Amino acid sequence: MKIQMIEWILLFTRDLALVVWLGGLIVIDFVETPAKFRTPEINRNQAVAVGRRVFAAFNRVEVIVGALLVAASLLLARRSSAAPLGLPSPMVTVGLMWLVSLAQNFWIRPRMSALSSTLDLVNRAAEDVRYGELRRLHLAYVGLDLSKMGLGLITLALWTINCLR
Repeated sequence: MKIQMIEWILLFTRDLALVVWLGGLIVIDFVETPAKFRTPEINRNQAVAVGRRVFAAFNRVEVIVGALLVAASLLLARRSSAAPLGLPSPMVTVGLMWLVSLAQNFWIRPRMSALSSTLDLVNRAAEDVRYGELRRLHLAYVGLDLSKMGLGLITLALWTINCLR
């Protein structure tokens, strides 16, 4: 009975962590950010300033939730040696998600924030090369966000396959 309760807590923690993480990514990337840039009452500089705060806060949440997800997944994996034949372990996808979020939180986002806070995004100076650097960092950040979403969905699929076996 005690072992079942521990396993239930680990499963609940693992599942809740992924739901919060994946749900947050989807809402921020596909709802909040586009809505912010379509709001006529704020200009691009203001929208980017709000975005810096939102993404900084969410990146901190990702690091914490990712640590919980990795820890719960590791503990559950230790309890079960079964893995679907020919498929990667969900631990691999969860670990990759967390590594990507650590890279975003500690490397890409701080550089983007520092750079964007020095630029006027309403009245751009075409000759300023910093806009190109900001664009490259932004594209890398977006690509990594999409990879985390893909890894999260793959994780869900692998968990489903494990449950159906």
